[in-house]
Amino acid sequence: MPRAASEPVHDVETLLDVRIPVRDGLELSANLWLPVQRAASTAKFPSVLEMIPYGKDNWRRNSDVVRGEWLAARGFALCRLDVRGTGSSPGIALDEYTAAETNDGYDAVEWLAAQPWCNGNVAMWGISYGGFTSIQVAKLRPPHLRAIVPVMATDDRYVDDVHYRGGCMTVSEKSQYAVSQMAMNAMPPDPAFRGDRWKDEWRSRLERTPPWLLEWVRQQHDGAYWRQGSLAPQYDEIEAAIFQVGGWLDSYVDPVFRIHERCAAPRRTLVGPWVHDLPDSAYPGPNVDWGLELLRFLERHLNGIDDGEETEPPFTWFEREFTAPHPFPGRLAGRWRAAPTWPHPDTTTTVLRLAGGDIPLVGRLVASAGVAGGADTFPHRATSGTRGPLSWGAGSAPNGLARDLRPDESLGPTYTSEPLDSPLEILGFPAAVLHVEASATIATLAVRLADVAPDGTSALVSTGILNLTHRESHADPAPLAPGATYEVTIPLRAAGYRFLPGHRMRLSVLSGLWPIVWPSPLQCDLTIHRGGATPSRLELPVIPPAAEDALAPTVVEVEAPAQDSADDDPPTWRIVDDVIAGTVAVEVSEGGSTRLADGRELYSGEALTMTASDADPAVARLDTRVIYRWREQTFETEIVAVGSIVSDARTFNVDLDLDVSLDGEPFFHRQWEERIQRRLV
Repeated sequence: MPRAASEPVHDVETLLDVRIPVRDGLELSANLWLPVQRAASTAKFPSVLEMIPYGKDNWRRNSDVVRGEWLAARGFALCRLDVRGTGSSPGIALDEYTAAETNDGYDAVEWLAAQPWCNGNVAMWGISYGGFTSIQVAKLRPPHLRAIVPVMATDDRYVDDVHYRGGCMTVSEKSQYAVSQMAMNAMPPDPAFRGDRWKDEWRSRLERTPPWLLEWVRQQHDGAYWRQGSLAPQYDEIEAAIFQVGGWLDSYVDPVFRIHERCAAPRRTLVGPWVHDLPDSAYPGPNVDWGLELLRFLERHLNGIDDGEETEPPFTWFEREFTAPHPFPGRLAGRWRAAPTWPHPDTTTTVLRLAGGDIPLVGRLVASAGVAGGADTFPHRATSGTRGPLSWGAGSAPNGLARDLRPDESLGPTYTSEPLDSPLEILGFPAAVLHVEASATIATLAVRLADVAPDGTSALVSTGILNLTHRESHADPAPLAPGATYEVTIPLRAAGYRFLPGHRMRLSVLSGLWPIVWPSPLQCDLTIHRGGATPSRLELPVIPPAAEDALAPTVVEVEAPAQDSADDDPPTWRIVDDVIAGTVAVEVSEGGSTRLADGRELYSGEALTMTASDADPAVARLDTRVIYRWREQTFETEIVAVGSIVSDARTFNVDLDLDVSLDGEPFFHRQWEERIQRRLV
């Protein structure tokens, strides 16, 4: 086994604002943490690259220092690169994941490999944006890129990112990320690194950087725009070894499964119970020794150290069990499991058919194929879904998880099994195959798989959503024919779950998922046809019990660090049901400060309100206000980004406003207003 992750063996040298040249003549700004050579040693070290647009000289400085010093002390140089047009790097950030940005990553890999202290072996890593860039650069095959470590990232920007889900435009994740990133992109470069003309450079950047949100709203269907920056469908392009990490409660759990199944490169996958954070600090637990896991992988693929005594299983996951629903649970019940690959080699499909019950809209899940024909009709409710998580992938407060689903389950049909006689274990993608009829040309279905405890508590296991106009294609959707019946398959999020004896499985159906996705715009009645010639059903990927696994997991659990939130604004998550107006508003806010070792300080805060209407589902809106206050050594700046999207039946009306002040005086202001046609969304 490689040396223990806790053992530092080198002193560390820190180099700030190292300029890395790229092919179009820019010199991007990077911070480096290098292992210091021992006396008379001529050893060289591998390098690890992270490239993201979140300021290395302000917002991310503290975490970069901790990570850089930790890796360098263990023999791995860390290069933390500001993406072009962000932080202290020159250029313009025209959008996320541009071709130029990905080429920059290629050039940075090769530059690192050529440095006299480097042994020629380079890895890329990152959580979220940094995971995206590692996948995208690996697709270009830089000659010296040996491995990537994408943590909670995606292979497909259209189906699995903060923009669209199941062909529906997102709300909570788009609003939290897009306007916040507009403010982040407006942060100044570090004057110490950009020289006397830093203000001119900053103003030029402000004038030329577009808000990324506008293009995301324009691009409502899959196509060339979303293929840029996506690995899919070219999985065979990656040759570097892959160690990917996913969380069951994170937005990007599905890509972990697709990449493991479809890539041919050497790969290892770890899926834990976590939200969008690193495995040693995310909730809910259990947490794992992320440093040890990372070090094992880097040692093997960058230093060739593998004594052969222990090899981590290729696919390791935390198999969840029923845990009482809580928006911010400390730990989930379950156990670690491992398999030689995914799909699990012994997967079978269990089919449960939708059947009627004694009460309208309260049906059954049955194994029998001989289900009598019937139908369940319910109205479109734009505000349904608020008992679920705040977003598709949760994070720190206020981004909480699902509570007891029973209030939501009263708003549409449900289908519940009999209590289980023995455990049932699943791994992979459940699917709801439904025969559906709609009275309008545009409609949405959201389905939830729940674990119903003996006391009736309904705990979320997995969710799926589909804009029914996308039933055959995300690139070329087609309106529904009112009154026609369609068989549609709604894939649910990947799940690794063990249903316990005495518990029931429940499939519930809603017409939307507020505030995760924008409501479909038309008043509508939806009908689920079941039995007979319309065999609506739930399909489950069932695997054998853990005792039959050929491999044992090797993860090492740790305690998550205590969260220090003394200086944070208390997070809020409120759901306001306006009975007279027929609206439901979800109000969210958070804020806090980051202090650097040299006394500089960044405050960031955000408040957003998302409002939907049952009376007129076409009319919905989100309003966001983001504030960044950056106190430098010689100046202070405040950046205020305000955004709103208001819909009607035909358009999304997008209004954005950016105000930047310097030492209390106006420095920059710009507004954007655009009316964007709704295209079957």
